[in-house]
Amino acid sequence: MKKIGLLVLGFFISFLLSAQNYEIKIKINGVSDTVAYLGHHFGEKKYVVDTAKVDSKGNVVFAGDKKLERGIYIVVLPSRGMTYFELLIGDNRKFSLETDTTNFLQTMKVKGDKENQAFMDYQRKMVDIQNRRTDLMDIYEAAKDNPDEQKKISEEFTKLNDERISFMNDLIKKNPNTLLSKILLSMIDPVVPESPKDEEGNEIDPYFAYKYYKAHYWDNIDWTERGLLRTPIFENKLDYYFEKMVVPVADSMIPESRHLINTAYEAGDSLMFQYMASHLLNYFESSSIMGYDAVFVAIAEDWYMSGKAKWASEEYLEKIIERVNKITPTKLGNTATDLVRMQTIDDKYISLHQVDADYTVLVFYEPHCGHCKKEVPKLMEHYRDSLKDLNVKIFALYTQYDKEEWKTFVEEKNLYEDGWYNVWDGPYPHSKFRDFYDIYSTPVIYVLDREKIIIGKRIGVDNIKSLIEFVKKKSEQ
Repeated sequence: MKKIGLLVLGFFISFLLSAQNYEIKIKINGVSDTVAYLGHHFGEKKYVVDTAKVDSKGNVVFAGDKKLERGIYIVVLPSRGMTYFELLIGDNRKFSLETDTTNFLQTMKVKGDKENQAFMDYQRKMVDIQNRRTDLMDIYEAAKDNPDEQKKISEEFTKLNDERISFMNDLIKKNPNTLLSKILLSMIDPVVPESPKDEEGNEIDPYFAYKYYKAHYWDNIDWTERGLLRTPIFENKLDYYFEKMVVPVADSMIPESRHLINTAYEAGDSLMFQYMASHLLNYFESSSIMGYDAVFVAIAEDWYMSGKAKWASEEYLEKIIERVNKITPTKLGNTATDLVRMQTIDDKYISLHQVDADYTVLVFYEPHCGHCKKEVPKLMEHYRDSLKDLNVKIFALYTQYDKEEWKTFVEEKNLYEDGWYNVWDGPYPHSKFRDFYDIYSTPVIYVLDREKIIIGKRIGVDNIKSLIEFVKKKSEQ
């Protein structure tokens, strides 16, 4: 029995535009005199689109004059701990269901909708296969000291998966061109052929399987079917692709995201295009992976700042442009903006680009920041223990305006060492370091090479040495 941990109450108004009515009659044995919600999936979230009363006999009718867009919908019972069951909205929006709270799925009866009947059959079959798979897993674990037995069980796992695919393909053939068939197709993985071999029987390309699978990953997606968005499936497939199938560097992510957004754009469905651009923009903007902000910038420039994102308000576009302008100077591979005539703690002057070192660690901090109190002294420990030996120097920039507070912090934490520069922008700031280095919180650490090229950004102290060693090793190859 499924439960919702958090139900999002709201609509996507753009989903409910056409004046095509719906009427879904449901009898739920085991509940009475309460309310039920009708909602739909949208990726990981769920949205309510209607509310109706459940009478004393468990009857509830969801009806309205607006169109229910295609997708996997849910009927939620708040009186039973937000438990819910699923139904499908395809071409038919007038049908009847009957079920029981003892087991929504197994007791479900459908009247007046062949596609929903097939959807229920699919769900029941998947539950059956999953139960058998769980039983096999228990047997497999119990046979951990018997390799031959585990091999036999592995063959049973393969048979189960074949049974699953066969059942899905059968439903697809019996329900062609329906939302259900498109959902099921999107869930079927590419079948990888045997890797090509040379005359001696050796694999020509050890990465053939990966390359083939990746190249055909999106083959079964209908980019004009916006109903796929109102399922938990499409978003999972999309995120899995970028998390597992694409090399996790911006130089790989940018062309991949550009290709997929353009695929949706050229397919001609405005909502699919909007979803792809919006989801990937947010995905890369919120990522904690170093360098992925460059992907955000590329998507913003390609689709939003170019005027193609017609749905974006002027206010939203201004925020995106502001964010792009903050990120762009700090992208990996860019030359770090020089911080000219910064004052040292002993009232001398030094510029960032004057620091003579193979690698420069630029750290922004302030004494009242709890994380700074831990990370800055830790950075000094790492500097004395290992970083100094790698010809690293530290440009430690105090971001506030109270020199006595700063001096006290430096003295208490013993932040004095040859090659460690304690600097600030003075009582009358002039460097605009917050703009050039996107400083909206502290601590923030950048790592620069000898030419002051940014090779690392917003990383933790514990990762500095490994980053420098990686870059150094790569440069020596």
